[in-house]
Amino acid sequence: MAAPRAAISSKKICCRYRVFFYFCFIALGLQFFIGFNFYRFQSHIVDKTNTVRVNPEEYKHSNVAPVLAVLNGIKKVQDQLNIKERNHSSSQSVSCSNVSKEAQSAIKRAKTENCKKEIVKISCLNDAKKLYPQKLSNLCQSQGNHTAGSYIGCYKDSQTERDLSNVGTKFNSDNSPQKCLEYCTTGGYQYAGLQYKVECWCGNTYNKYGDLPETSCQTSCPGNQTETCGGYNAQRIFATGLTKKTPVPATLVTNEAAVSDQTPVRIAFVLTVNGRAVRQVLRLINILYRPQHYYFIHVDNRSEYMFQELLPLEKLLPNVHLTRSRFATIWGGASLLQAHLTFIRELLDMGDWAWDYYINLSESDYPIKRVEQLSWFLTKYKGNNFLKSHGRETHLFMKKQGYLYLFHECDNHLWRIGQSPVPAGIRVDGGSDWVGLHREFCEYAVSSSDRLVIGLKEFYRYCLLPVESFFHTLLLNSEYCERIVDNNLHLTNWKRKQGCKCQHKNQVDWCGCSPNVFKSDDLQRLMSYKLKPVFFARKFEPVINMDIINSLDALLGMDISELPALIHYWHNDYHYLDPPNARTDTWMSFMSSLVRRARGILAHARSTCTSSHVVILESHILNVADSFYRYLIKFNTSLPGLAEPVSVESQFSYRQHYLVLDPLGPIGRLITLEVGSDFDPKEQIFRNYPKFLGPESDVRLRHVWRYGSDFIIGVAWVDPTGEVASYQDVTVGKESLIDAQNPKLKSPLRPGVWKVKILYRLKVCAEVQFLILPFSIYKGKPLTRELVSQLHNGPPEGKYGLNNYSDISETLGLNSSKAIQRLSVINGQRVGNDLEAWIDQLTMEFWSVQDACATVSVDNICAPMEKCKDMAWSSFSPDPKSDISPKHFSYWKNTVDTKI
Repeated sequence: MAAPRAAISSKKICCRYRVFFYFCFIALGLQFFIGFNFYRFQSHIVDKTNTVRVNPEEYKHSNVAPVLAVLNGIKKVQDQLNIKERNHSSSQSVSCSNVSKEAQSAIKRAKTENCKKEIVKISCLNDAKKLYPQKLSNLCQSQGNHTAGSYIGCYKDSQTERDLSNVGTKFNSDNSPQKCLEYCTTGGYQYAGLQYKVECWCGNTYNKYGDLPETSCQTSCPGNQTETCGGYNAQRIFATGLTKKTPVPATLVTNEAAVSDQTPVRIAFVLTVNGRAVRQVLRLINILYRPQHYYFIHVDNRSEYMFQELLPLEKLLPNVHLTRSRFATIWGGASLLQAHLTFIRELLDMGDWAWDYYINLSESDYPIKRVEQLSWFLTKYKGNNFLKSHGRETHLFMKKQGYLYLFHECDNHLWRIGQSPVPAGIRVDGGSDWVGLHREFCEYAVSSSDRLVIGLKEFYRYCLLPVESFFHTLLLNSEYCERIVDNNLHLTNWKRKQGCKCQHKNQVDWCGCSPNVFKSDDLQRLMSYKLKPVFFARKFEPVINMDIINSLDALLGMDISELPALIHYWHNDYHYLDPPNARTDTWMSFMSSLVRRARGILAHARSTCTSSHVVILESHILNVADSFYRYLIKFNTSLPGLAEPVSVESQFSYRQHYLVLDPLGPIGRLITLEVGSDFDPKEQIFRNYPKFLGPESDVRLRHVWRYGSDFIIGVAWVDPTGEVASYQDVTVGKESLIDAQNPKLKSPLRPGVWKVKILYRLKVCAEVQFLILPFSIYKGKPLTRELVSQLHNGPPEGKYGLNNYSDISETLGLNSSKAIQRLSVINGQRVGNDLEAWIDQLTMEFWSVQDACATVSVDNICAPMEKCKDMAWSSFSPDPKSDISPKHFSYWKNTVDTKI
């Protein structure tokens, strides 16, 4: 009876749980279907040679479409490449069986087909280990007490305090004496110890606890079963053959008498500059200039304005040269190393330049000692090379520098495309990319056919921050290994809490750190290096703080107290030859409006002063005593009765719209509020100095607080129609604080006057207004009605974000009336003269016209208008700090000579 009962019982169970079983059958069917299609998907992607093959049409509507798009892009690039590469000495066919995930991501993000091709090619070569040599030889003549690779013995260790105490790691699958020796050699250690099968330890001393019999070190190695890798607290120790790194000591030379019996060195100052701070570059050359030295200038190929402004120096001074080999030197890019090697070659080929030292500087460097002291120092230690090492455990340095990853630079971006080990057999070093290299070593670095030199060039071509390691590593592994001074002649202002903000991620697939700008309160720190062999400091930016630079001039013996424009700094903000970029339309919309208003005031003052054919040439930010003072716009215009156009410059002042309505409780800590774009988290300022904001600007609120207890504020962003576009609670900490709050608004922003309101306990305590100006042109062309409707009516569907802030609107007492909405719609349709009139009305609320001057006399046509050279605010007025001429060189030289 048992069997029938069991059958009945099973039947009842099936009936009771039939829904569950139906679900299971359906699930199994789906899994079978998915598995079958996945098999078809795989067979479409990978053929017998494992190359990428995709039919996107079959899967374009599925959830794997994004992956297929990337893989299909790789396939397309591979087909174009044919994957045939030359490997060092001979042409070899490279089978691309694996494209890394990092490379797939880079291909998806790269903009040009050529860049995509390069990424695939390099990824394939790297996978085949044919991109660069996997092993190189150390050519340094200094050897350790033991031959490289020699076995020393089996020694006891301790878990609490290691015998080889510098660094340790585990190689779980491939540990072996060779593997551990290569690891410790890379780190620059004298000894390698294998322990407990998988452990590898490195250090420069051993035998703290005594030796052990060989039977204690008999566990086999996972990477080579024929060898042994120590035991528990027992290590087999091998010698790497290296010596401990001992840099040449070098102290400051305080007088010329110490080197009077030697021929003074001649320095090639290599200035790698970019950006728009032309006057600061001229000032740097001004204070460095000596007729016996040389000044080689590289201007980033994206800084055409800088290049054109510096080009006349070649005719003015025989020992100044601007290289025509120009690079886009992005942060961390391999192009910077290629640039330096190119500069060295070019300098060596300049037969009439008999230089001894190559010293690189940027526009943000400035001397803290006289050039004469630098010359004495280099003369005394002539033949040595000056670099700064990282000063920490080498493997940690390599990890932080990204040297274990493969990078490639194209499309003005540094892409991370995989992993790549450092070549075995060499010791790695690195640190600062500011160097002082002797000519003999420079010739070796660019001309030698040593496999070491060629191999390192190939490896560092695909590294992040290569200049911070290439010269260091080449020196340590070459015949010049005993001619190194651990001093790069620089003091750098590191404030890592502020400087490590990943601010280069739009250009580099990596997070790095940058030094901060020296300011007035850093003067005492700079003076403390008076007796140390440090000759330059960085960074300096006169647009942020020029007072510190003036102070350094005074310390260097320059009598600058009576110089005109001592506290004035003009920073170029726009030039008509600039290539178009994302900000040009907003800038031109603002500047065109301000110029129209300036012309209107001139014509109102005298009817004959009617200008026409206006061309905006350039603009400047004028800071006075390190504070923004005026915005200057220079333009050419035709005036009645004059055959040639006249250059006019006008100055404009900005009106702040910041109010504290009620300093309730901790709101009294508030120092200021301002809205801008291009926020620099390192310097905690807006790089959009004039605060020109348009519909596509990425706006931020910068709020500054004093010390006090922590509390929470509400931040409400209100658009011109009274709509709350964003609201966030923000915590203000106990310490003084400068921060930038991001409202994360969808663009385009509605043009007009916006408000940011600060709430504490649901009460508005402070607010700031800012202007979003409509475009008057877009991508260099006048706006059509279709474009206007897209750009001047707020974001699509009228929503700045996902949230609804109607409750906040009620709290704020906002009332977006039908009249306001109707006016917004009318404004959003304006074009032509009607649009310009609205723009001028808006700029009038925030900017006022202060004055105008001309480069020639126009008194008979316009109301009395001074010549620009006589106006202290004008960019045409004298600025001896940055005026390079024989007269001023004579002034500086005579002043310095009296102090030496």
